[in-house]
Amino acid sequence: MPYAGEIAGLATALCWSLTAIVFTAASRRIGSLQVNLYRLPMALILLFLTYMIIDGHFEIRRADLFWLLGSGAVGLAIGDSFLFEAMVLIGARLSMILMALAPPITAVLAYFFLGETVGAMGILGIAITIGGVSWVVAERHADANGLPKKISWVGVVCGFFGALFQAIGLILAKKGLTGEVSPLFATLIRMSSATIAMWSVTLLLRKVKNPWQLFKANPTALKQMLLAVVFGPVLGVTLSLAAVKYTETGIAATLIATVPVVMIPLLIVIEKEWPSWRAILGATVTVGGIAILFLR
Repeated sequence: MPYAGEIAGLATALCWSLTAIVFTAASRRIGSLQVNLYRLPMALILLFLTYMIIDGHFEIRRADLFWLLGSGAVGLAIGDSFLFEAMVLIGARLSMILMALAPPITAVLAYFFLGETVGAMGILGIAITIGGVSWVVAERHADANGLPKKISWVGVVCGFFGALFQAIGLILAKKGLTGEVSPLFATLIRMSSATIAMWSVTLLLRKVKNPWQLFKANPTALKQMLLAVVFGPVLGVTLSLAAVKYTETGIAATLIATVPVVMIPLLIVIEKEWPSWRAILGATVTVGGIAILFLR
């Protein structure tokens, strides 16, 4: 299919934009840790059933399995834990703008670990992307009394680490997709790894809350999580791997990174949140920088 990877990249941006908004709402009800903890097995069950219906073959090279397992633990367990906490502290829109740092971080890491060159245009793209993110983060907001509202720098740091670990996960996933591995099977492997890693650590720290009591007290959060699981870990992650597999990594990352722009109309429709012109301009500049970085 012509432009299959490009279409998958744009579809990923749409899915992740919706997912970010819904997961943010659920995280504010039951906490970011519990959301990340329970959405993983939910997604894993849906992915397994879907894969059994569509394909059902589990052959994979040992090297590819190793890279995909590592990608899931790093990108979906560690990275998303930081992202969800950022969503609670600074909101979905700003968190997604910070996550737009993932592509330039990917380029820098690829330079050091994969030997890929960045070049002058790449450096320009990184500078523009960082400038766009900084422009939005530095925006001053006023509270109901008209007084300056402070931004949570802990949330900003969490957003940055979310982008960092997502970038590492993307590089690991790319190495695991070199063979004949379907994007859906690769997603199933990554989700399995993330689930095992997340639950092992959380059980060790005794941070798991009783799901029956948790969702009985917060039924809306359960509905929000189910919706977000379908569009995020299932459709979103699978489409992102399809984009990486069927087009160049840079093009895929650029299209996926349009989330901050795609999210703007969704926030207006769903949450009646009207971003400032500075936020819109900053998001657009950020995406423009990513485009220069990867389409150079």
